[in-house]
Amino acid sequence: MGLLRSIWHFFVPRERTLVYTTFDQGQYLQVKSRLAAAGIPHRSRMNGGMKATTQRAKFGGKVNVQYDLFVRKEAEHRALGAIHKS
Repeated sequence: MGLLRSIWHFFVPRERTLVYTTFDQGQYLQVKSRLAAAGIPHRSRMNGGMKATTQRAKFGGKVNVQYDLFVRKEAEHRALGAIHKS
Protein backbone atom coordinates (compact mmCIF):
# COMPACT_ATOMS: atom_id res chain seq x y z
CA MET A 1 0.00 0.00 0.00
CA GLY A 2 2.92 2.36 0.69
CA LEU A 3 4.10 2.16 -2.92
CA LEU A 4 0.68 3.07 -4.28
CA ARG A 5 0.38 5.92 -1.81
CA SER A 6 3.78 7.33 -2.77
CA ILE A 7 2.89 7.11 -6.47
CA TRP A 8 -0.40 8.87 -5.76
CA HIS A 9 1.35 11.67 -3.83
CA PHE A 10 3.88 12.06 -6.63
CA PHE A 11 1.10 12.93 -9.08
CA VAL A 12 -1.25 14.61 -6.57
CA PRO A 13 0.95 16.30 -3.96
CA ARG A 14 -0.40 17.12 -0.51
CA GLU A 15 1.17 20.56 -0.61
CA ARG A 16 -1.31 22.43 -2.83
CA THR A 17 -1.96 25.72 -1.06
CA LEU A 18 0.02 28.60 -2.57
CA VAL A 19 1.54 30.75 0.18
CA TYR A 20 4.27 32.73 -1.59
CA THR A 21 5.17 33.89 -5.11
CA THR A 22 8.18 35.95 -6.14
CA PHE A 23 10.42 36.71 -9.10
CA ASP A 24 13.49 37.30 -6.93
CA GLN A 25 15.68 34.27 -6.25
CA GLY A 26 17.06 35.76 -3.03
CA GLN A 27 13.59 36.26 -1.55
CA TYR A 28 12.60 32.76 -2.65
CA LEU A 29 15.59 31.20 -0.88
CA GLN A 30 15.00 33.27 2.25
CA VAL A 31 11.33 32.22 2.51
CA LYS A 32 12.18 28.60 1.68
CA SER A 33 14.75 28.53 4.50
CA ARG A 34 12.21 30.05 6.93
CA LEU A 35 9.71 27.29 6.09
CA ALA A 36 12.39 24.63 6.50
CA ALA A 37 13.54 26.09 9.84
CA ALA A 38 9.95 26.03 11.09
CA GLY A 39 9.65 22.38 10.06
CA ILE A 40 6.85 23.03 7.57
CA PRO A 41 6.72 20.59 4.63
CA HIS A 42 6.58 22.51 1.37
CA ARG A 43 7.23 22.18 -2.33
CA SER A 44 8.34 24.61 -5.00
CA ARG A 45 7.43 25.30 -8.60
CA MET A 46 9.52 27.43 -10.90
CA ASN A 47 8.00 28.83 -14.09
CA GLY A 48 10.19 30.19 -16.86
CA GLY A 49 12.38 27.17 -17.43
CA MET A 50 15.43 26.55 -19.56
CA LYS A 51 13.85 27.06 -22.98
CA ALA A 52 12.41 30.46 -22.06
CA THR A 53 15.64 31.44 -20.31
CA THR A 54 17.87 30.65 -23.25
CA GLN A 55 15.55 32.38 -25.71
CA ARG A 56 15.46 35.58 -23.63
CA ALA A 57 19.20 35.54 -23.01
CA LYS A 58 19.88 35.04 -26.70
CA PHE A 59 18.01 38.22 -27.57
CA GLY A 60 19.36 40.24 -24.65
CA GLY A 61 16.16 40.12 -22.62
CA LYS A 62 15.86 39.89 -18.87
CA VAL A 63 15.25 36.43 -17.48
CA ASN A 64 12.09 36.33 -15.31
CA VAL A 65 11.61 33.14 -13.37
CA GLN A 66 8.54 32.87 -11.13
CA TYR A 67 9.05 30.99 -7.87
CA ASP A 68 5.96 29.55 -6.12
CA LEU A 69 5.91 27.88 -2.70
CA PHE A 70 3.11 25.51 -1.68
CA VAL A 71 2.18 23.99 1.69
CA ARG A 72 -0.58 21.76 3.02
CA LYS A 73 -3.87 23.46 3.83
CA GLU A 74 -3.51 22.56 7.52
CA ALA A 75 -0.09 24.26 7.67
CA GLU A 76 -1.09 27.45 5.84
CA HIS A 77 -1.48 29.58 8.98
CA ARG A 78 1.86 28.40 10.44
CA ALA A 79 3.58 28.95 7.08
CA LEU A 80 2.30 32.51 6.76
CA GLY A 81 3.50 33.21 10.29
CA ALA A 82 6.95 31.83 9.49
CA ILE A 83 7.16 33.80 6.22
CA HIS A 84 6.24 37.15 7.75
CA LYS A 85 8.38 36.70 10.85
CA SER A 86 11.01 39.46 11.14
